[in-house]
Amino acid sequence: MEMGNGMKDARNLDKQWVVLSELSAELVNRGIKVPEIVFEKLRLANALLSYYILDPHASINILANVERELNYVQSQLFSLCDTELTEKYLDRMIKAIRGEINAKFPVSKSNYNREVKKRGKVEAIRVKLQKEMQIERLSDLGEWHGVIFEYSDEKDKVIIEGNIDRVKRALKDFAFMWKED
Repeated sequence: MEMGNGMKDARNLDKQWVVLSELSAELVNRGIKVPEIVFEKLRLANALLSYYILDPHASINILANVERELNYVQSQLFSLCDTELTEKYLDRMIKAIRGEINAKFPVSKSNYNREVKKRGKVEAIRVKLQKEMQIERLSDLGEWHGVIFEYSDEKDKVIIEGNIDRVKRALKDFAFMWKED
């Protein structure tokens, strides 16, 4: 199955990646300690998937590696969930595997820092956090979205900086973390 824009079909592993990323963010937001290795493996899976999707010569065997990383991430994350969260995300994972959810996978085309340093259409937005979050967690979330999170000098606020479209996407994807002013 070819996708319209010439991108290779990643057997819905890209959609599963998105669901697991959302789950990791949701757990972090609930104040549950997610092991660092989960974020490392999500980043690795993103890099492998991006390479597979973008490089016409990439071997299909890469998908087996991605699947292995995501299986590990899934078992780690689900072990941290309560029943309600498990049911919600198990349902989303099944839909992702069947390709029934419309999830946009963030293909990492270039080194994230280089992207942000270009300072083209850069936007900085201040948002108020619902609860204290560790800056390392925020930088993980930022990395997936190609934006930079910084603590603001105002209490409980962070600055999201990056390409305007990406900042908007980060705001939307992590809407549950922000407080309405």
